[in-house]
Amino acid sequence: MPPIDVGGARRGARVLPTTRASIGAAAPSVQGTPGDRPLFPATALGRGPTDVVGYFVGGTSTATKTNTPILDIPQSISIITQQQLQDRNSVSLNQALTYVPGVTVTGGEGNKDAISIRGQNTTADFYRDGVRDDAEYYRDLYNIRAVEVLKGPSALIFGRGGGGGIVNRVTKKADGETIREIGGSFGSFGRKRVTVDIGQAISDTLALRLNALYENSYGFRNFFHLERYGVNPTLTWKPLKDTFVTLSYEHYRDWRTNDRGIPSIGMGSFFGGFPAGLAASFPGHPAPTANYTFFGDANPSATTNNFSKVDVNIVDLDIQHKTDFGLEIRNHTVYANYQKRYANTFAGENVLLFEGPPGGQMEIEGYAHNTPRRNIFNQTDLVYRWQMTPEIKHTFLVGSEVGNQRSSSERNLSCFGTPDNSFVINCDGSASAVDAPFLAPTIYYPMIYGDPRERRYTDLMVASGYLQDQIAITQFIDVLAGIRFDRFDLNFRGADFPLPPGANPRGQATEQAEGEIVDPLNQTIRVVNNKWSPRLGIVFKPIADLSFYGAYSRSFLPQSSDQFVVITPSLAALQPQSFENFEVGAKYQITSSLLLTIALYNLNRSNQPLTVSAFNAVAADTRTRGGEISLVGYMSDEWQVSLGYGHQSARVLSTSNFPSVNDPFLIYAGKVTPNVPRDTFSFWNKYDVSPLVDLRPGVIGLGAGVIYNAKFYPAVDNAVVVPGYARLDAAAYWKVTEKITAQLNVENLLGAHYFVAATNNNNIMPGAPRSAYVTLNARF
Repeated sequence: MPPIDVGGARRGARVLPTTRASIGAAAPSVQGTPGDRPLFPATALGRGPTDVVGYFVGGTSTATKTNTPILDIPQSISIITQQQLQDRNSVSLNQALTYVPGVTVTGGEGNKDAISIRGQNTTADFYRDGVRDDAEYYRDLYNIRAVEVLKGPSALIFGRGGGGGIVNRVTKKADGETIREIGGSFGSFGRKRVTVDIGQAISDTLALRLNALYENSYGFRNFFHLERYGVNPTLTWKPLKDTFVTLSYEHYRDWRTNDRGIPSIGMGSFFGGFPAGLAASFPGHPAPTANYTFFGDANPSATTNNFSKVDVNIVDLDIQHKTDFGLEIRNHTVYANYQKRYANTFAGENVLLFEGPPGGQMEIEGYAHNTPRRNIFNQTDLVYRWQMTPEIKHTFLVGSEVGNQRSSSERNLSCFGTPDNSFVINCDGSASAVDAPFLAPTIYYPMIYGDPRERRYTDLMVASGYLQDQIAITQFIDVLAGIRFDRFDLNFRGADFPLPPGANPRGQATEQAEGEIVDPLNQTIRVVNNKWSPRLGIVFKPIADLSFYGAYSRSFLPQSSDQFVVITPSLAALQPQSFENFEVGAKYQITSSLLLTIALYNLNRSNQPLTVSAFNAVAADTRTRGGEISLVGYMSDEWQVSLGYGHQSARVLSTSNFPSVNDPFLIYAGKVTPNVPRDTFSFWNKYDVSPLVDLRPGVIGLGAGVIYNAKFYPAVDNAVVVPGYARLDAAAYWKVTEKITAQLNVENLLGAHYFVAATNNNNIMPGAPRSAYVTLNARF
């Protein structure tokens, strides 16, 4: 047997400090506290970041499934540590991602996390401790110690999807550290939020931890209300030397008002029948209305007709063992059940200024949707490290993943009672959408969701195998090479009900004509894809703290799309969407806790579905070219920063459709892909001002940040443009006692009026006005 290399710092690498002053909040538990170190090492408790000091991260095991220094990973990675989450008061995933370069938060139809990474829109590229967490819901961060964003296709590690990148949440584990912490956050729009974190070692071989959350809050939008709670007990057991068993269970519930924002005003608002193909030459803008105005039906109440609720139950079992001869074995099993239902009414078209009452009108339409999902995944990884020669070292990974996902999509359309029929509800398709005055867009018509339009069910089996070798060729060159095979076997059963005889095809009933429907009759479709996904990266390190890299990676996504339920016989016959990424970059560890990264990339995607309207899309080949730069860590002992800039140019190369006889100007090739601002910039910094006022370090601190997003188009026709914006945030921190800390966060300090996200041309979400929150944390 060759000698075994158990890892460690490269020759000449700087040694990371273990502690820094923490201002206004307890240091992240991953670091421990002096005199009370975790009983179990972080590297033995699943994937995630290592060598964490404040905002700085020295390594992670998520990108390669082996604990690897950031400098040695040929990929752009942004990691938001627990300290950053606390300092910015980021309680949701959307809040955390607003400070990540190259990532844009999109509309999500008001009921789910939805983002764009490097020009690729997704609702499914979310992971929890490295395992797929792809149901559609809003994620809270009460039990999270880090959020990792890996850029570019990552199919070797994560499988299908992830064309622009993936987002991985790293949960808090029972590591044996004694923790007694309770926190409360209160402030604007009635926020009331309480979190609890309790953990300790029961013995030298057993540790327990409990994280819990309750929140009851309102919002700046009319009728908005949010209630959510979560409880996450975890257990870690060490039955043998180098054997760790981690078991956790999470129950999480999120109930909120479903709000899809405001419509737009464009050339079609002034001139009826204005060709859509010319609209991009004279793009519209979000409608001029108050940022709190609700567009939808509120009879008998807004929350009865417009809600999103999800109940999530996750059981996670992780077993790790290291043999006497150095073989690392990991088996990870996750069962997740997501019970999701939402209902919404919203503006279905742009404002028609010269129709209806003074001020114009637009249609209000709606639907209710059940989208439950049940996931079962098992991952097995074997890692072995050996030294082939004095100058060549290998870290070899072989693994497999098997899983089953069962999903449903059950949709009913709205049926309104209108003044024309004395407010009698009729579900014959004639009133699936109704006109509403633009100046009074909250309507109070009786309605039900009683018009069935979609019943789709899928049963997906996935089986994967992968190989990866990380080769250190002297201290100057690293090579990462690997390949993954995925078998994607989808059984689809679906029925989309036809329109009633003589029905008016207005509103959402037009989805049948727009091709989303499977067939008026129940039918079964099976789709089997067998795909190989390669990855190759080379890292050159002329000195210990500087690396240059080049990388190639490829991923795929079946035509059933992110959520599996959009499939027709014609789609089933098409090849899966393909992602191909070329990337070069550099990483420089300026000091032991300050990292500069730069990346340039070219990402090609084929058969990408792009939004045209709320119920229509076209298949397109697209290309995104761009670059990113970030600086994260300690500028000095008192000053921490997180700076990021992203530039991306995302264009449609070609599409599946041809110019229409009715609108020969409507050509999508050359258009900007939706939800991709050309430039994004974020800068957050925190400064310990204690020495300036003759106090010991860590007592008083100040924070400030700015977010800038350039303009973007919500749909591929580029008929509407959402203007860019800049937002200034600020914070103050106070360590009241050794056990009690307080902080004040103010978002949008200057009160900018802006639009933060969009689902399509007429579901545009305004940004929140000035908002202030006070957070108190106590350790006991």
